[in-house]
Amino acid sequence: MRRYRFVQADVFTSRPFAGNQLAVFLDGRGLTGEEMQAIALEMNFSESTFVLPAEIPGAARRVRIFTTARELPMAGHPTVGTAFVLASQGLLPMAGARTDAILQLGIGPVKVTLEQRDGRVRFVWMSHRSSEFGEVFADRTRLAAALGLEVGDLHPTCPPQVVSTGTPFLFVPLASLAAVQRCAPSAPGLVGLYDGVDPEGAYVFSTETTSPDAQIHARMFVRQKGAVPEDPATGAAAGPLGAYLFRYGMLSKETLRRFVCEQGVEMRRPSQIHIEVDHDGSAVTGLRIGGQVVIVGEGEIFWDG
Repeated sequence: MRRYRFVQADVFTSRPFAGNQLAVFLDGRGLTGEEMQAIALEMNFSESTFVLPAEIPGAARRVRIFTTARELPMAGHPTVGTAFVLASQGLLPMAGARTDAILQLGIGPVKVTLEQRDGRVRFVWMSHRSSEFGEVFADRTRLAAALGLEVGDLHPTCPPQVVSTGTPFLFVPLASLAAVQRCAPSAPGLVGLYDGVDPEGAYVFSTETTSPDAQIHARMFVRQKGAVPEDPATGAAAGPLGAYLFRYGMLSKETLRRFVCEQGVEMRRPSQIHIEVDHDGSAVTGLRIGGQVVIVGEGEIFWDG
């Protein structure tokens, strides 16, 4: 019987039982992709990660990321959470107050920066690739209906648009916090929004927040045919969100240098994702997301096969 140890963490939160859940399998050697997928389904978190030896020069580890249904080329909270867990277990050596490392994801090398204080990792940053802006969604009536909203709930000037730094999302700015809280998307409506284009989900947000420490309030609804799952913290969307906000001027350029996005509030799993947008005043030159992580448990999965 094979035994695979995992560490369970809550990501983008400073307290247990908030943020986004993650299972990190510290040594995935000996597992096939199909077996990893089966284990991820058994764990039943939004994502589980499997750590393997790196296959590219300069990378500390290879990380494979699985939802309950498929493997992802990249994702935010699994990358941040895995880096934190590896460092906390002594598997990612720290050197001083800030340590840079490279993790090999499905999209290739991704830089993470770990900050420590008093001998403990306190914060993890993940660098995003440059953003790619896709199609603007012009049918506001259809979009509002898919989200269970009225057309007047959509932002009056900033357009719904697909943006990606590795995983595409449909960014939907809304006119108010109340509109974000009122969202009740339908699965057929979301699935039918695009023909031939498949963003991961609809990412709705406003510049009104519930916390004075945050500048953006967001929710992310996954596009699939069954019930519409909501994600409590979407790091893969937070990077391109920064690029979107810069392009359409929804936050000041100074605020964009470092701000906070709150998510998961409606799910009773509040999360805070820190976002940094480097820019020269006219163009974005760098994107990073970061946050805190709390380890809440550990155990083993047995594989008898």
